[in-house]
Amino acid sequence: MKHAFIMDPLEGVKPWKDTSYFLMLAAYQRGHEVAYMDQRDLYLEHNQLMARVKWLKVSEDNEKPFEVIREEIFNMSGMDVIWLRTDPPFDRRYFYTTLFLDFLPASVKVVNRPSCVRDWNEKLGAIHFPEFTPKTCVSNKTAEIKQFATKFERLTIKPVDGYGGKGIFFYTPGKEPDCLLDKATHDGAHWVIAQEYLPAATQGDKRILLVNGEPIGAILRVHAQGQELNNMDMGGQAIEADLDEDDLEICAALKPQLIEKGAFFVGIDVIGGKLIEINVTSPTGLQELSRFSGVVHHHNMIEALE
Repeated sequence: MKHAFIMDPLEGVKPWKDTSYFLMLAAYQRGHEVAYMDQRDLYLEHNQLMARVKWLKVSEDNEKPFEVIREEIFNMSGMDVIWLRTDPPFDRRYFYTTLFLDFLPASVKVVNRPSCVRDWNEKLGAIHFPEFTPKTCVSNKTAEIKQFATKFERLTIKPVDGYGGKGIFFYTPGKEPDCLLDKATHDGAHWVIAQEYLPAATQGDKRILLVNGEPIGAILRVHAQGQELNNMDMGGQAIEADLDEDDLEICAALKPQLIEKGAFFVGIDVIGGKLIEINVTSPTGLQELSRFSGVVHHHNMIEALE
């Protein structure tokens, strides 16, 4: 099989933690061909999706994880699997990448399906399952957010298009100045998510990974000393975690829609039994999960596609 990975530059990959690298390694070790490209390497030749690709040798050597075997212009209809693994934000370039991928024939499996990545905002998506989420208000008006805030002791405020913990802060009615909300909404130009603060966040937030709608395990992300955000991009770390009844109930409720929309590999975030986000762009945490569980999840995922 031929696997193509559309992702951020190889030079920035941290092989000891990167999920994309982990999947590339498994594909290569199982005898598949592995190609790399950036979003900018894609182009259309009439109705054929083409790309400037680099075919790779993938190694377990963290000092030299990749070696370029050859470079060529390739008709992407000849790929078996295309992994859309560019990190957020989901910007205009990301949007056009999903449109380009729509030109592929049905014989090429894209993980995750372009229409799903395009249509599913990772923060708003969770609100499609309101019975599992904290109380939420999505607005670009400071007055509306302040009115919503009167119902709670504290709110979590985050940009609707945020990622990696960027732009998140906590708002306590009557304590923080209104200018914080004005700044977050860019004076009414941007929507933000105002969400009931969950005290369980102090114990960490759980990242659950699902493959084809089924949970394969979870890790707990805990904040760095002196910080409140649990995101690993913000200095947090992962520890071992189990799936409880609340987690399994959430996963069961999500499964039909994930399968229907073509979300093969998904990471959901859960705090205190409440669904916070549904990540479909480039879910992370697979290496940590494999280390904690002793299960070769990266090989299992490639095998499922085989």
